[in-house]
Amino acid sequence: MPTSEGNSPKTPQHILVRGTNWIGDAVMTTPALRRLRAVFPAAHITLLTGPRTAGLFAASKLVDELLLYHRQEEGARAFLRMVRVLRARRFNLALLFQNAFEAALLTWAGGVPLRLGYAAQRRSLLLTHRLQRTPEHRNRHQVNDYLDLVKLAERVCGVAEPFSSTTAELLPELVAGADQLREAEMLLRQYGLDWQQRPLVALNTGATNSRAKCWPVERFAALGDALIKQCNAQIVLIGAPAERANAAQVLAQMRLPKAINLAGETTMAQLIGLLACCDLLVSNDTGPAHIAAALGRPTLTIFGPTNEWETAPTGARAALIRAEGIECARCMHRDCPIDHRCMTLLGVEVVVERAAELLNRIG
Repeated sequence: MPTSEGNSPKTPQHILVRGTNWIGDAVMTTPALRRLRAVFPAAHITLLTGPRTAGLFAASKLVDELLLYHRQEEGARAFLRMVRVLRARRFNLALLFQNAFEAALLTWAGGVPLRLGYAAQRRSLLLTHRLQRTPEHRNRHQVNDYLDLVKLAERVCGVAEPFSSTTAELLPELVAGADQLREAEMLLRQYGLDWQQRPLVALNTGATNSRAKCWPVERFAALGDALIKQCNAQIVLIGAPAERANAAQVLAQMRLPKAINLAGETTMAQLIGLLACCDLLVSNDTGPAHIAAALGRPTLTIFGPTNEWETAPTGARAALIRAEGIECARCMHRDCPIDHRCMTLLGVEVVVERAAELLNRIG
């Protein structure tokens, strides 16, 4: 149950949202941002976020402004500077999608009178209104956690309209802006890829924060070869800079030529535009899978150690696949302590079949 300290409810005119740091998490906040915009249409909504995720919202109408926070790059200096910015801006309400202690400390020090978030990392006393996590949150999609904070804001501010959670409201949504599409098209032309004449398939073969999430490189290589041979596909490999070596291993083991390694070579704008141009993304459970699904593109996400009920990319054309009958699946380990069976028992043939099925649904 939420608790509060004596702040009188009123309709906020200046709302600050502390966004999340991970790409997938940031995408999963979009239904809550959409609801926030609908509930407070006259408010100026500012998203406080780091440079890693800011590009996701460059073309978004869900927020009015992006406030870049360089905490990871500049440390305490960035924190103190942002405190001064928040005090000068006089925000009425802060929603903390990020669960870090620092997010609460920042908005408290920044003088935001209403500070809403989850009671995590011993920050409860810094929040004016808080939600508690309960066992009921397990196996519930994370999208609902962010929506619950907006629901709390409605109650705190006395919004009369009842909170609803239709299926459509739960789906993350991103839009590729004209500039993002233009940058991606220039990149594709640079490598001689014609996405309008032949299927364009992206493979996201790494995972920055978890080796256990990764389907073996030789399986991805065989998948790429099969999609080239069976579907006349053009293959691009994507990922973060730290995943470029993994993508290079996949490329080295492919038997058919002309796959392109773009891992670590794209800006966020190019990545969003590129995924918007793709006919299919096959990915480990990482951020680009959430981006592609939210863009409405066919997306096949491979799951093993992570819990798809809580964090699966969702969308009208999103699908997932995992090896069945693995007792230790969803263990959440970042490195497998045994034999990585949740990934090694997922064969190439079944992934090729699902990927080809999604490609055949194009149009």
